[in-house]
Amino acid sequence: MKAHGIRLSFVFMFFHSFVFAQAYSLNVRIKNQPENPVVLGTISGDKFSPVDTLELQQVAESLSGGNNLGSQGSIQQVTSSHQLKQVNWNFSENAKPGMYRLIFGQTAYARVMGESPQQLDFIFNNENIVLETDFKAPQNSLIVLQSEENSAWFNFLKKEKELQNHLDLLEKEVDYFQTRITAAKSSPETVAKSDLQEFEKQAVEKANTFNQLQMERDRFILNTAEKNKELLASRFISIFREPLRDGYLSQQERKEFYQKEYLRHIDFTDESLIHSPVLTDKIFDFLVTYNQRGFSQEQREQEYMKAVDAVMSRIETVNPASEINNPVYEFILNYLVFGFERLNMGKLLTYIAENYSGSLCQTDEKTTLERKLEFQNMKPGNLVSDFTINDLRDEPTTLSHILKPRNLILFYASWCSHCKEILPQIKAWRRQFQATELEIIAISLDTSKSDWQQIVRETRFEEFFNLSELKGWDGEVAPKYNVYATPTMFIVDDNLRILAKPESMGELMKYFEQ
Repeated sequence: MKAHGIRLSFVFMFFHSFVFAQAYSLNVRIKNQPENPVVLGTISGDKFSPVDTLELQQVAESLSGGNNLGSQGSIQQVTSSHQLKQVNWNFSENAKPGMYRLIFGQTAYARVMGESPQQLDFIFNNENIVLETDFKAPQNSLIVLQSEENSAWFNFLKKEKELQNHLDLLEKEVDYFQTRITAAKSSPETVAKSDLQEFEKQAVEKANTFNQLQMERDRFILNTAEKNKELLASRFISIFREPLRDGYLSQQERKEFYQKEYLRHIDFTDESLIHSPVLTDKIFDFLVTYNQRGFSQEQREQEYMKAVDAVMSRIETVNPASEINNPVYEFILNYLVFGFERLNMGKLLTYIAENYSGSLCQTDEKTTLERKLEFQNMKPGNLVSDFTINDLRDEPTTLSHILKPRNLILFYASWCSHCKEILPQIKAWRRQFQATELEIIAISLDTSKSDWQQIVRETRFEEFFNLSELKGWDGEVAPKYNVYATPTMFIVDDNLRILAKPESMGELMKYFEQ
């Protein structure tokens, strides 16, 4: 009897662990999908990380009974079963809840025009997911057959799109009548009094309608978030709230109030927002309000500095000083730095480095973000670190012992395509200098000595100092110089003082032509 009880306990324990270690599944049926695999990945801001490539399987029939919801809300019959394919995926037990993306491939037009592939972003939060869609319009044709999260999310997005389109039209009408009134009042002799009164009447009506619809939208967001408060989708939905753009204010007044109150509804302590694009989309829309057609690069950078200050000060407001070092802060800062880096906004990057890099979590190893920001602070006139590392013959070489009046320190790697282009250019350019004028110190970030030796031979770089720790990004020298990409160049004097940081072959040549 005792042994029987032990067996029953074992069976219960096995069943209990099986149930609670359940792996959740994804099934997506796709109409008109071309014969190419579907890529599944996670999303963090604007960063997509592929997880797996899903093979297509033929499907006998549509799970939705052969009907698809068209882009205009109309029901469309699935014409033939051979058009339907499906992909399946089992999420791992430690899969993070958040937004995931399916990339279905490019349409013929997108391939010709170099446009983005067809894709669908969906929410995973520990539940089975069954979806049907059409390759031609993945979101507009989507049917959620199983998933509370995605039913709530996509129903919200559909209504939100309708409201936003209506609001955009109304705001244009508000601006139109305000412009007509201003013009009429500035030249009263050209406009009849009755016309001006009609403009004013229309302006009041449009402003009222515009304000009422904004309040209706805000109630819709609040009610939808509250109704689904147990879901992850509720957090994503809540972030869509916006300040009222009062239709009775001028366009400029509306913009200023909107910027002032925009960030108030964002929960900068919610780490779940990192695992989706909703937070960075919100920040992007905020930045856009500071841009203006016709701005020069300098004017744009000045305005974006104001936007950055607004975002960072808001984070500091909602986080106690002792808790500012949080993942959301670093996530947003990384997004801003990466974006402004792509826009070649060096002054703005330096501004961010000088004002906000000190609030990052300090660890034994520098993150890429820390290196980027601290690299901006390495300016001409600053000193770089001395170091001793081995050359190709495994003999230690100390930087300060080999310096000339001017020296090019180049960080590169054999796997870097840009490095392979610039190394021969540097070698050819070096010939115009006397031996006493310039030294070149090439530091490889390779981990394989054979790879390092091969690129030195291929580029005929043997005449220069070739050094490496053979530790990739994990060596001691690259972090000291805040190197986060290759190639990276420093020009220093014989006192280890930075003279310049050229970012291209053109900038390198230009510096020495001065």
